[in-house]
Amino acid sequence: MNPIRNIHSALGLPGGILVALIFASGCAITPSKNTGSFGNWGAEVRGSDSRLRMGDQLQVRIETASGPSATPQTYDVSIDENGEIPLPLIGRVKAEGLTIGELTERIQASYVPRYYVHCNIIVLVTIRFFYVGGEVRSPSRYTWTDDITLLKAINTAGGFTDYANRGKVEVMRGKERQTFNCEELRLHPERDPPILPGDSIYVPRSIF
Repeated sequence: MNPIRNIHSALGLPGGILVALIFASGCAITPSKNTGSFGNWGAEVRGSDSRLRMGDQLQVRIETASGPSATPQTYDVSIDENGEIPLPLIGRVKAEGLTIGELTERIQASYVPRYYVHCNIIVLVTIRFFYVGGEVRSPSRYTWTDDITLLKAINTAGGFTDYANRGKVEVMRGKERQTFNCEELRLHPERDPPILPGDSIYVPRSIF
């Protein structure tokens, strides 16, 4: 059976709350040994941004009354390493992997009818991050925007050091990773893969 046809048949376009980005297939990817593959990485779209990730900062508004004088309760929270956010009365709520709509429903179901007869929940994503480490000039956490690609992320971190192995740059997404040859990506910028919120980029040191 044709493996290319199998890949094409597996592609899908998940819905999302953010602007979708279609990533051109045919990336310069070198599969990593002893790690998972991203499956349809080559067809990734930014619809998957709609899934909340560790490190996302959210604002949760709880409206328990109506009318011009009603003041919502507002909480600024961050998704922790366990994928949870803390909220009053109901404690910790699992958020990682959910869409905004799914998290909103989960919070509402936790408050009604146990604590409120009625309430309106509004969840907003305020800040999302990606991470760059290893042989870059300014390794750190950076604010994610919907135009970030691998090469742009490395430039945001100050660019490569003189000791960087540019041919084996790792991108980690959850428990999976892929290795990219950034020299090839510079020659073919149309293949530069999008970076999603929560992604970690690691630039190894060259042995030469």
